[in-house]
Amino acid sequence: MRTLVVAEAYPWPVVDGYTQRLSQIVGGLSLAGPVDLVTLERPGSAPPAESPWPGVERVLSVPAGAERRAGDWFGEWVRGPAPRRVLGTDWRALRDRLPGWSTGAYDLVWCSHVHTWWPLRDLFPDAPVVVDYDNLEHLAVRLRRSQGPGSVPGSGALGRLRSLGRWAAAQVADAVDERRWERLQHRVAAEVDRVVVCSDLDAGRAGVANVAVVPNGAEPVADPRVDRTRLAGEHPTLGFVGALDYQPNTDAVGWFAREVFPIVRTHHPGVRFRVVGRGADRLGWIRECPGVELVGAVGDVRPELDRTDVAVVPIRVGAGTRLKVVEALAHHLPLVTTTVGAEGIDVVDGRTALVADDPQRFADACLQLLEEPELRQRLADAGADLFASAYAWPDIRARVADLAVEVSRG
Repeated sequence: MRTLVVAEAYPWPVVDGYTQRLSQIVGGLSLAGPVDLVTLERPGSAPPAESPWPGVERVLSVPAGAERRAGDWFGEWVRGPAPRRVLGTDWRALRDRLPGWSTGAYDLVWCSHVHTWWPLRDLFPDAPVVVDYDNLEHLAVRLRRSQGPGSVPGSGALGRLRSLGRWAAAQVADAVDERRWERLQHRVAAEVDRVVVCSDLDAGRAGVANVAVVPNGAEPVADPRVDRTRLAGEHPTLGFVGALDYQPNTDAVGWFAREVFPIVRTHHPGVRFRVVGRGADRLGWIRECPGVELVGAVGDVRPELDRTDVAVVPIRVGAGTRLKVVEALAHHLPLVTTTVGAEGIDVVDGRTALVADDPQRFADACLQLLEEPELRQRLADAGADLFASAYAWPDIRARVADLAVEVSRG
């Protein structure tokens, strides 16, 4: 069978959770047969690398124009049914190029994200279609609405007033978009053959019959540091890995640095909090926080995870499942996460991770792991077993191939 994959960004090199999931899905589809890939080429993106999957035969990467400014789409948003994110990308160049480039004879079209499928949906009238929702966007917006405006330490009264104004405006727009996302997700499900989410939890919450689960995962780690009773260095290290130009990660790291980490340092003055990922300029203010180290982007996260004693995932907003949680399990790392951070992943508080949602309890969980070597080891061992049983990418790629064949055969 031949599959056409349509995505909003080129997946290689893998630089974030989105490109990692997309790459693995393409790898799974290539197990079922040849794959053609069409993507937008985003301004400022990393130079494209070769696909690691030999089944990828043809690639069309169309330069994307600048993101549409709010003034360009605001009237359309006010009058129409689409959420803002659907309107922000200009797909015209790709729409012009795709019909003449594609073979027109695909057994399956796999589209990454609702907001990619929606503006292109009329181009694929004949082939069976799968849309990877990845996240349920209406839930992500709902959770974002539940958060307060926050503040940046040292921003002053004027800065706090501006933040409050932006938050209030976003609350109004998000209230509209939450309803629009839910309606759009249901409409897309009614128009395509299958929709995909990351977890059984989201499958139940999607509210549609033609839903399938493709979980997020990680590659098995050869020879991870399995002895977690000893600290990796002279001082204990808490670690976070994630792109800081992604709003849920920005919120998480800011909240942890502002509300949680000072409590931990009160009891462990030498503890470090290392933050790995691109977009560090979004949180430049935390460089002034004692013990915080903004590492930035790295080519290989394994050395960083090896020197980490406790992984922290203080995610408070967003939807889907967190690759950073699965990566911690794969690397035999003890983990502290929020309820939102653990959503859709079968971690159990006290058995495979510690789960806490307010600053004091999150700090207490970090302190408990720093002070109890046997607990670190027990959680790390149980987490590694959970990873091997459910979240290894090779097994997930095989599930993608099976799903593709099933849908293509009707």
